[in-house]
Amino acid sequence: MPSLSLLLYLAMLTLCYGAKEKPELSEEIKEIIQHVHNECVGKTGVAEEDIANCENGIFKEDMKLKCYMFCLLEEGSLVDDDGNVDYDMMVSLIPDQYTDRVLNMINGCKHLDTPDKDKCQRAFDVHKCSYSKDPDFYFLF
Repeated sequence: MPSLSLLLYLAMLTLCYGAKEKPELSEEIKEIIQHVHNECVGKTGVAEEDIANCENGIFKEDMKLKCYMFCLLEEGSLVDDDGNVDYDMMVSLIPDQYTDRVLNMINGCKHLDTPDKDKCQRAFDVHKCSYSKDPDFYFLF
C-alpha cells in the first residue's frame, strides 16, 4: 500500500488540475483526501467556502484557513517536529509527468517559508504564491 504522505501529497499537488482538468482518482485516494480534509477542518474550524475560494485565487486573510493549509502538510507527514516543511520529500513524491510544474511552484515559492513567521502563515504564503505561479495547476482540497 502506498504511504499516507505519498497519497496526501499527490492529492495536494498532482490533482492540481482543479476545476480545469480533474484526473480520475481511486476510491482509496478519495477516502484519504476526505479523511484528511475532515480532520483539518475539524482542527481549524475553517469555512469550506474559504477553502474552495483558493482555487479561484481568493486567499482570505484568515488564521483558520492558514492553519488548515499547514494541517494538510502535517497530516501528510511532510513537516518535522519543529514545523519545517520537507520540500525535497515533496518533490520526490511527484510523478515524473508533474515534476517540472511542481518544481516551478515549489522553487518559486519556498523562499516565503521563513522562520520569522508562524507555521500557518508560512504555509499560507507558499500556497498563495504557488497559485500565482501556476493557477491552472493549483488545487486545495
